[in-house]
Amino acid sequence: MITNKLIENAVSAAGDRKIKDIRAGLSYTAVMLDDHACGLAYTFRDRLGHFCGVMGEAGNITGKSAAEVIPWLNSKNLLMAAMGLATINAVLNHSNERWDEGNITAALDLAPTDVFGMVGSFGPILNVVKRKTDNIYVFEQRTDKAPGLYPEADIPIYLPKCDVIVITATSIINHTIDQVLAHCGDAREVCLVGPSCPLCPQVFEDYNVTILAGDVVTSPENALQIVSQGGGTMALKNAMKHVLVRLPVR
Repeated sequence: MITNKLIENAVSAAGDRKIKDIRAGLSYTAVMLDDHACGLAYTFRDRLGHFCGVMGEAGNITGKSAAEVIPWLNSKNLLMAAMGLATINAVLNHSNERWDEGNITAALDLAPTDVFGMVGSFGPILNVVKRKTDNIYVFEQRTDKAPGLYPEADIPIYLPKCDVIVITATSIINHTIDQVLAHCGDAREVCLVGPSCPLCPQVFEDYNVTILAGDVVTSPENALQIVSQGGGTMALKNAMKHVLVRLPVR
């Protein structure tokens, strides 16, 4: 499982670092470590249930070791899973001179004859893609969000036909990433995208992933404030930078 490989890599890299601050916002969850490294992960707020308390550990997470929180990624509690991934991203998502800065839209090479697939709808990416090809499949858990969406049940039918595929990294949090990637083996380009994306090429290079398009938090304190005040991707744009990691072709 990809989650197990991510956990193994992040625990190894975490050392004795601890959680200094954590915010579970309406759009994102943010974790800052005691060295001020910060990571983000999507908050599935509409799938957390209607309870008085979602996190039994609330109030006792700061001060925990990163290595203790990282395995929460495998939790069925999606907020715990988000906290685990945000901690992984705090450990792994850092600047690297071998990685490029930039938006995934600039890296997508699409011809009019190409078939494009997107798992999880990204409006800004889709707007660019629609100017390049008409052959588009967009898969969502909720097809009532917009017209023309395909249900996740159709992924095995249509995703293998796609030449270029973009997958939201939130699929790591809800534990669907392995199933989705199983249908991407024939694609020319497979991109994992979003602030939730772990920049860990050694985990994804065996799964036909060609680009990791994630984010490095450049202003941790600002990011924490934005997340705790309900801010989303646009509000975070000045607190992080987009990073593109191209994986070696096998």
